Amino acid sequence: MAENLLHHPITEHEQIINLIPQKEPFVFVDTLFEYTALTGITGFKVPENCILLDGNKLSESGLIEHMAQSMSLHRGYQGSLSGQTKPKTGFIGVIKTVEILGLPEVGEKLKTYVEILHEIMNVTSVSARTENEKGEIIAISEMKTVTVE
Repeated sequence: MAENLLHHPITEHEQIINLIPQKEPFVFVDTLFEYTALTGITGFKVPENCILLDGNKLSESGLIEHMAQSMSLHRGYQGSLSGQTKPKTGFIGVIKTVEILGLPEVGEKLKTYVEILHEIMNVTSVSARTENEKGEIIAISEMKTVTVE
């Protein structure tokens, strides 16, 4: 098991925004709990003014975007460790699998576990598992992300 390289979680909004290429109102991560070279744990409290709500719940696409941005946050922190001042832009190339088992409500806190499975050049294969506050798995996915310079 690799060691968590974070001394304490990153929760400050400004710091999170500086680690990801996305900007408001399209930000779907608010915490980096743990970081290793191949894994990360992120968090997101579903805000009332979220642009991807379906009624009072985060939509399926909002949940998928949260998982993708969890990977982006991991990658951004990795870049900051190596001296990058600006996060690289990436996008979802392929969603291999996605299973949505539940949708979180406004105010609910999510925890997402990301793991890099393979990396070849600018293409990264990653798995993500999102849990609700009760620790129940509400979404699982495997996707390939592409990073552009």
